[in-house]
Amino acid sequence: MPANRSVVVALAALGLALTATACDGAEGPAAAGAPASQSSPSPTERVASMTGKRLLDKGREAYGHVSSVRMAGFAVDEDSGRRTGIQLSADRKGQCAAKVDVDGKGQFELVRTAERTLLVRPAAATLTAMRGAEVAERYRDRWFKVPPGSEYSSMAELCDLTGLTAFGDPNSEWSGLAGDPGTVGDRASMGVMLSSKEEGPWTAHLAAEGAMVPLRLEDGWGESAGKRMTLDFTDYDVPVVLPSLSAGSVVDGDLPVKAAA
Repeated sequence: MPANRSVVVALAALGLALTATACDGAEGPAAAGAPASQSSPSPTERVASMTGKRLLDKGREAYGHVSSVRMAGFAVDEDSGRRTGIQLSADRKGQCAAKVDVDGKGQFELVRTAERTLLVRPAAATLTAMRGAEVAERYRDRWFKVPPGSEYSSMAELCDLTGLTAFGDPNSEWSGLAGDPGTVGDRASMGVMLSSKEEGPWTAHLAAEGAMVPLRLEDGWGESAGKRMTLDFTDYDVPVVLPSLSAGSVVDGDLPVKAAA
């Protein structure tokens, strides 16, 4: 699946679990912060004069050295119009931890361990709306294991740093056109407009100082950018902290929750 499209599809999969409105509040995207320090462009190679290909290559080089990243933003499913907000930390080991809000209907937490086990925990109000008060009380604060082949297994795409952006795979056939300089949060940035045979267009905003890691990724170009997806990338190389997962906290059953005997 194309890199950026996989984000939209994975987030949309979360919405399949919801059958009624829950009342938990959503958390908004965080402002982009300073990325981890890597090698800076040479003084004679000004970022503003780089070609699109050069920007794409520099972004891939910098992103290829990071061990982890924090991501925050939203995606809108093109079929249902459902908006999903997300805050996620992921690393090269395949570990990730996320909080997700689906179109005001409910919240989930998502975890993938280094062993590639994918777990989902609905918020209490969300679980109540899905399966009723009795089931919600029985499974309060429990994690549900998502097996391979589940309709929700595509959520694992969010934990893959290689496939998460156009900068993750140096062999992918993306092309780039130089965009405009700007800022993301308090960081100077340089835009690059991306496209491929499989998808596009997308706009990436790379750090213009220090390592040229992605600071923001948006669907579209120009005035159309950011209508269906905006993701901010921060906290590069900060270790991912997973919640405590005791044996009794994990239910060996997929969502949606089935009433236990």
